[in-house]
Amino acid sequence: MENSDPNSTTSEDSATLSDLVERKEGTPPAAREGDQSTTGDVEREDEFVVRSESAKELMRDRETWYGTSHNYWTTVPSTVDGMLGGYEHITHVDLAGSAEFLAKLLPDPANRTLAIDCGAGIGRITKGLLLNCFERVEMLDTCQEHLDSAEKFIGEELFKRVTAQHCVGLQDFKPEPNKYDMFWLQWVIIYLSDTDFITMLQRFKAGLREGGYILIKDNVTKSGSMVDSDDSSITRSDLQLKQIFSRAGCQLVKEQVQRHFPRELFKVKYYVLQ
Repeated sequence: MENSDPNSTTSEDSATLSDLVERKEGTPPAAREGDQSTTGDVEREDEFVVRSESAKELMRDRETWYGTSHNYWTTVPSTVDGMLGGYEHITHVDLAGSAEFLAKLLPDPANRTLAIDCGAGIGRITKGLLLNCFERVEMLDTCQEHLDSAEKFIGEELFKRVTAQHCVGLQDFKPEPNKYDMFWLQWVIIYLSDTDFITMLQRFKAGLREGGYILIKDNVTKSGSMVDSDDSSITRSDLQLKQIFSRAGCQLVKEQVQRHFPRELFKVKYYVLQ
């Protein structure tokens, strides 16, 4: 989901919430971060991974946390620029990088039957990537308005291979067991609380066919977490994300940095899980 004030940022240990926004299909915030995380990033409580007390309070109020995010996204235009928060110009390099990554990850056509685009919006990734790589694609999004725009955006012929649309949040989606070759989650896990992120990964792992993958592509902070109260999003560090993967019982089989994004943006990483 998309952007607010990219210049007002705070660290995880601050009591003030960041005004920095990340989005479902959205743009990396315009604040560059480095590559290293520290062990101090990770909370040892069972319920949380992030350490920020203010972030914990927000995530505990589940109804408000997800309601704020949903309400924000209903105000976003159903366009590529809307999905990317004004960063439409990065869509080509983003999709090209993802296509190159997928080609190496899934060389066997037998593992390219069904993918689900999580946080699909109008279908930017469904159209520009997944329908080029998989026989069939399903779309998942919390906003019916964006899903309703998908057929026009994708095109009638291509859209015939979109076999289902799910208007539901990731925190509530329960996939059928052993169904999908790929769960694609790009710029969307920032809208999950720590607890829901972990339980979602456990459900998605059970929903994979043999040889399938959960693929996360998202922004990563240098250390700590960054919260935006306007759209209930939280951007985590590399170490925090890996702790969540571990607590969910997922194996990290590959990771890679997205290249050729503008230098002012957060680092974006691919994480491949099973």
